[in-house]
This record gives sequence, C-alpha cells and structure tokens, in this order.
Amino acid sequence: MAIIKVWIEEGCIVCNACEAECPDVFKVTEDSCHIKSEVRTDGKQSENRAEKAALKAELQAPLEASIIAAAASCPVEVIKFEKVGAEAAVAPAQPEIAADIVAALEAAIPVLKPVAAKAEEPKPEAPKVEAQKVEAPMPVPAPVPPPKPAEAEAAEAPPEPTGPYVYDYTASPQRQVVMPKTAPLPSFRIYTAEVAAQQAADEARWQKMLADFETAKAKAAAEGKPEPKPPVRPTPRKDDYDVKTPFPQAAQDPDLLHLVSLLGDKVEEVFEQAGELTCQVQKEHLLEVLLLCRDDEDLKYEMLADATATHYPAAKDFAFSVVYQLTSISRKKQLRIRTLIPEGFVLQSGFAAYPTANWLEREIFDMLGIRFADHPDLTRILCPEDWEGWPLRKDYPVVGLGQRDIDFRDDRAGVLMRMAMEKAGHMGINLKMPKAE
Repeated sequence: MAIIKVWIEEGCIVCNACEAECPDVFKVTEDSCHIKSEVRTDGKQSENRAEKAALKAELQAPLEASIIAAAASCPVEVIKFEKVGAEAAVAPAQPEIAADIVAALEAAIPVLKPVAAKAEEPKPEAPKVEAQKVEAPMPVPAPVPPPKPAEAEAAEAPPEPTGPYVYDYTASPQRQVVMPKTAPLPSFRIYTAEVAAQQAADEARWQKMLADFETAKAKAAAEGKPEPKPPVRPTPRKDDYDVKTPFPQAAQDPDLLHLVSLLGDKVEEVFEQAGELTCQVQKEHLLEVLLLCRDDEDLKYEMLADATATHYPAAKDFAFSVVYQLTSISRKKQLRIRTLIPEGFVLQSGFAAYPTANWLEREIFDMLGIRFADHPDLTRILCPEDWEGWPLRKDYPVVGLGQRDIDFRDDRAGVLMRMAMEKAGHMGINLKMPKAE
C-alpha cells in the first residue's frame, strides 16, 4: 500500500501533534498546518486542500506509516489522505511484463518437453507439435492446500475494528515509568556505612597496587631490567573553592539528646545535617513523640509547620517516610520527626497533638495513599473522590491517568484553552483566562 495524496481540511487547531509524528510531511504554522514543498510534486507549501497535489513517487511508500500515525493523533481529525494499492501506485513498464512472460515460458519448457515427447513418440511430427505447445504453454496448476478448519481460520483472521480509533495511553513513551533502584534516605547510620565501605574498597585497591608493584619488581630483577617506579597512593586534591557537601553528622543538639534520654529504644536514630535536627522514631509511638515535643518544658514545639511523606519503592524494610516538621516559636528552633512505615500500615494521626495535621494528613493520603487512624475526616483534598491512583508515588506516570498528551502551552490557537474555560464556567468554577503581560 502507499499514500499518494495528503491534505488538511478546515478546522486545524495547530496542536503540533502531526508535526511531532511526521515532521517530514507536516509543517505547523501560526494559523494552520501545511504540507511541505519537499514532498509534493508541485513544489508548493500549503494545506493542499484545493490543489490535491500528489506526493513524490519515491516518498509515497516510506512516509505511509508516519502519515497514518499523524492522522490518528490529530484531535480534530482534519488530516485526510488518499491511499492506493502497491500495484496501482507503481505500475511496471511493458518491457518488464514481456521479460516476466519469457521467464515463465523458459521455466515451463523443461516440464512440458518430456510429457509431449512421450505422448507423441510414434508420430514423426512430434517436434512440430512440441514447438506449437511451447508457443502457448498451459499453466501448471499449483497444489491446492487442504481446507482449514473454521476454528483455525477464525484464529488467523485479524480482529475487525469495532469502533473509532482510540489512542493507547499505556503505550505512550511519556507514560513509561522507570522505577528507582536505590533508596537515598538521609541517614547518619547509612552514611557511616557507605563511608566505611568506600574506605575498605580504597584500601583493597591500594593493596592490589602494592602487590602488582612487588610482582613487577621481582620480574624486572630476574630479567636484569631497571626497577619500576613505586606506586603513589591517590589522594583527593583539596581546593578552597570546592562545594562542601553537608553530610549527616552525629547528634550534638540538646533537644535531640533530651529526646533520646526520655524515649530510649523508641528512638531509632538522631542526627544533624545542614543545621537541621532529625529524630527518627518507631512507627507505633509517633503520636506519643508528638505530644512529648509539644508539652515538654525543655522542648516546647508549639506549632506543626508541615507534614509530608516520600515514596521509596526500592527500600527493603519500609515503603514510605512520613515527616512532621515542628517549630518552636518561643525558642526559634525547628525539629523534624520522621518515621518509616511499610506498605499498608495505618499510622496514628497527629491530629490529637496538632489540629493542623488535619489537612496535611489528608494531602498525604490523597497523594500517596497512606491512611491515618483516628483522623476526623480522611478524604481526598486535591483530587476528586473517584480519582484512580496516588499521584506522588514513584510508580505513577508523569503525564497522569486519563489525561490528554496535549499541553496547553502547545495550543497556539487557544482552542483547547477556550474549551476548558467554557466547561469550567458551566461547572461554576471561577477561572480567569491567563494573559501575557
């Protein structure tokens, strides 16, 4: 098959979808979409609606798949094309047909010669009859395959389309999710383990360099060659202008040490990083720790400034990190209370300690699907109630579920924006059309 003509009907919204699928044919302008002059026989660039100029013969078959994909991706279906069979698109010349007939006759001669000779053996005019038969050979019938069962024919037949073309969102490249392979959780314990492993690897590398030097030295002495230069242990060059990374450090702040003394084994880890205080507690004692931070005379963290969570799909012993950012207004300090929970664990709500946790925990539930016990109203706060999935999880596609792959920034004519504003007005939503200042 091949496409010989393609044109643009009225109603183009210049969404740029066709040019993204087939940039060799389509060129999106400010008001419409044009067929490029490089692919047309008349050498013009326009919508080709009136001219109906044909595509160049050598480009009809190669551009067929991309033109069909562009027509399927058009949201307003204004891309039209004329399609013909391969036989009609490229008709063979008459000499080629004669050559094919001669080849067929030459292939049929060795098959017909023995049969004709055997049938006309007693007659003297056998060669003449044979020559007459060669001039008009009878076609050799091809073997007829046995009939296939009805079930096999139904299985081999391609499924017929039952409706209009539907774009497969799951196969879109923008929806392919690449899951992370590591869990970069800020932790002093993890940092010290990584530093120790790196030091052990460096030491093993240095010992191997020494062993290789001793081997090369002994080999040079045996062969009477000069001794090789001894290795030099590589050390990082220090520069005062280098960026100093704020690595986690051991806890020295009085608030962290006070929490460890009061809670004991309920505290899993405390550390400082970039001037921020972090206390990681067991998930079963979260509410107890929040009440202690609020009521203790030495702490006095009166306000819950924020609460959030992070998804760690590559972690082994947990799936989420839930963080409560506390603020002491009187002491001008901040403290981060963190807990790690597995998938499906119901965390105790911090609403009893800080009422502001109401909406913050609702947002965590809406975005990540983490549930909280004893919450006054654990419902979605940003997404509709019938929304599928949790948008801030790492396995959620970036483009989203059920949305179109057309950005309003590519809506040059403003058609999609006007439609959205009109629908928002029907639903009673007060929106304002953005204007470029």
